Amino acid sequence: MVELTQADHARISNAVAEAELRTTGEIVPMIVAQSDDYPGARWRLAIVTALLFGFLGYHFLADYDSAWILWAQIPGLYIGYWLGSFGVILRPFLHSAKIDEEVYQRSLQAFFSRELHATKDRTGILIMVSLLERRVEILADTGINAKVPSGTWQTIVSDMLGAIKSGDLTEGFCKAVRECGDVLAKDFPGSHDNPDEISNKLIVED
Repeated sequence: MVELTQADHARISNAVAEAELRTTGEIVPMIVAQSDDYPGARWRLAIVTALLFGFLGYHFLADYDSAWILWAQIPGLYIGYWLGSFGVILRPFLHSAKIDEEVYQRSLQAFFSRELHATKDRTGILIMVSLLERRVEILADTGINAKVPSGTWQTIVSDMLGAIKSGDLTEGFCKAVRECGDVLAKDFPGSHDNPDEISNKLIVED
């Protein structure tokens, strides 16, 4: 998990508060360590590790009974599956389609569990970063999507990914929040009766 300082959290929360002054929309920033445990990918890693152990056994246990080569692969399975706990090792074994599915499902789950669908005018919007997969997902409620062109969010996602790749996750969030605020302000401008229905704080989950 990327460690953000209190100052980073404050910058993101302030960006949300400033953006929401111009709109009735509710913007929720969120970071998750990963969107799924990916057991399939972990087993692929385990099998590759077991085969590697078997290859090493073939070379170093050549003078022993060939059954030892098979036995050598068993700890390889356990070790490989355990190595899948480390994102940097597991990531090459992930399939892009599976990543898309799991990141979307995690963002959808967060959208409803955090009650973004329950805002007065159906104007909740979630900006979620999933660190293991290096993906950004933006979900907007029906009130917003009815008026905003479909490609709008992908442009903001691309801008945010560029900031993250440059090593500045905090600025990436702040920029995405500002851009979402700009979009929302056009069709959902703020008013004197504009309650803050959802906390502006950055949500951080495993």
